[in-house]
Amino acid sequence: MKNKPTVILFSIFIFISVFFAGIKILLSNNSNVYDETGIIFIDPNIINSIQISDNKNTSSLYKVNESWRIGKQTVFEPKLSLFWKAIANIQKSELISVNPKNFQRMGFDDSDKTLVRFFLESTLQEEFLVGKWDQDTKTCFIKKLNIDQVYGFTCPYENIFATDPDMWRNPIILSFPPQNIESIKFSYPDREFEINLSESGWVLNNNPEIMLDTTKIAQFANLTQLLLADGFLSEEEAVKIDFNQSDALITFMPKPKTSSTISRIRLKQIDANKVAIKSGNSPIIYFLSLVNAQQLLPSEENFYLTD
Repeated sequence: MKNKPTVILFSIFIFISVFFAGIKILLSNNSNVYDETGIIFIDPNIINSIQISDNKNTSSLYKVNESWRIGKQTVFEPKLSLFWKAIANIQKSELISVNPKNFQRMGFDDSDKTLVRFFLESTLQEEFLVGKWDQDTKTCFIKKLNIDQVYGFTCPYENIFATDPDMWRNPIILSFPPQNIESIKFSYPDREFEINLSESGWVLNNNPEIMLDTTKIAQFANLTQLLLADGFLSEEEAVKIDFNQSDALITFMPKPKTSSTISRIRLKQIDANKVAIKSGNSPIIYFLSLVNAQQLLPSEENFYLTD
């Protein structure tokens, strides 16, 4: 029992030694938190909101559970992936210029520069300015605010730091693999028709006597395999569209035991140049140019077999 205080003191000494050794290891592992640019390492697992702005637009991205959103819509995952790859490349930046006379040429004047800000909840974690994208070298230019040092890092694609919210939204209206289609029904205000895949091939309105051109059907199916929007309507514009009085409803029925489900798209012309389009029950209202939309609105004759 006489040795109990000694044992306690010895245990405390060991604990303190291990504690400070751990601190030393932690600090050495985090010695690269700041790189030469003065920008901290940005961990996508910690950040839950991003703001990208210039003099014209602002893109505000925020994280809900594990999903990134912009407004009411999901951020387009391939775009987000490219963004995070570019952010990781900041750690490999190289000093380009310390001469302010060169900064305007790289996009750091008041009319060009883009401010990128990262938040954890409401707390600002990091912010920096992004200049122009150099197409020849696939380089983005970056600098801290109020510091006259411009760095460059690899950005394979343009608009990685897009301030236009539409550049972050998912542009896919419909993705229906042609091999999964069993039938397509076209409904217009004054008529409707359906093409079906039977054992003998494609038929019109279940009438095998009408010969259809499988190449023309395949061309149409290729359009809807990956149908991309030309843009998005604002909430103010979208609320004015009455899809109950649409110009066309196209319904895709899948073959049994395929991964596809019944899909519907509605089209409504809104002016001389644009057609609004809605996919299923999605709240997103896209638009297509009139020329692109007209390709989705065939008549029966468009599928006929011709000599």
